[in-house]
Amino acid sequence: MNGIGNTPLLQLKHLTSSADADVYVKFEGANLTGSMKDRMALSMILGAEKRGDLKPGGRIVEYTGGSTGSSLAMVCAARGYKAHFVSSNGFSAEKIRTMRAFGATVEIIKAKNGTLTADVIDQMIVRTRELSTKENTYWVDQVNNMDNKLGYHPMAHELLAALPAFDEFVMAAGGGGCFSGNAEVLKAQLPDLKAIAVEPYNVRNISGGNTSGTHKLEGIGLSFTPSILRKDLIDEVIAVKDEDAYRTANLLASKEGIFGGATSGANVWAALQRAKTLGKGKKIVTVICDSGLKYLNGDLYQPS
Repeated sequence: MNGIGNTPLLQLKHLTSSADADVYVKFEGANLTGSMKDRMALSMILGAEKRGDLKPGGRIVEYTGGSTGSSLAMVCAARGYKAHFVSSNGFSAEKIRTMRAFGATVEIIKAKNGTLTADVIDQMIVRTRELSTKENTYWVDQVNNMDNKLGYHPMAHELLAALPAFDEFVMAAGGGGCFSGNAEVLKAQLPDLKAIAVEPYNVRNISGGNTSGTHKLEGIGLSFTPSILRKDLIDEVIAVKDEDAYRTANLLASKEGIFGGATSGANVWAALQRAKTLGKGKKIVTVICDSGLKYLNGDLYQPS
């Protein structure tokens, strides 16, 4: 589908000092639905078609915070499939509305006070598994779907075309697709590159810490380690607090003119910490996962 990929790579100008490494952000908000998930959604649907797992007129099911669901709903609408997703009121209302706008059915698992926990995600998984048993239904199962990470290989090639040499790639692990897909290609081309995984401070499923806490970083912080996550490619894990991610997202918008969500703020916060450690002359790449337009009804962007 035209309009997916070939997103801009932007260098931060105001949030780093002259003593820091240069920080570049891949602005995935420029994709069709305003999210990097367009890449993996198209890859997973095309992969299922190729294998014969998805029949004409079939139904796609998945549990989703809304970015994957929005991307899948768009691809389903374009290719003639039904879509049924399980989400939660802990995710942004904009994402829920976007999925429905593309014609998807969306079920909501209630999160107390709208706060995400690993248990809420687990409930979403159980309901999706139930839906997947219905006739002519295909569960894309993004965290176990190899087509997910394959969808990010082109993103890595775009990075290398724009910046042939850099020192670190910093990315929230989440479902594992973006981190793993990029790291596979980047480390093959840049053997000395370090891949830094980002996770929520209160739900450390990647580093092996507590997984029962709450957080506001949408799309990451599961209660388990996704099977497609290439942990062997992780050189370091950085845990980010909600408040640091929120503050950085706001600074990105007001100081850099780059508009992303809280998880994008977490990516950049972690990259800025690494920029101080690496110092001048080094280069770091991270990702703005989606557009800040998806978060205007929540508490991320509040008037001061």
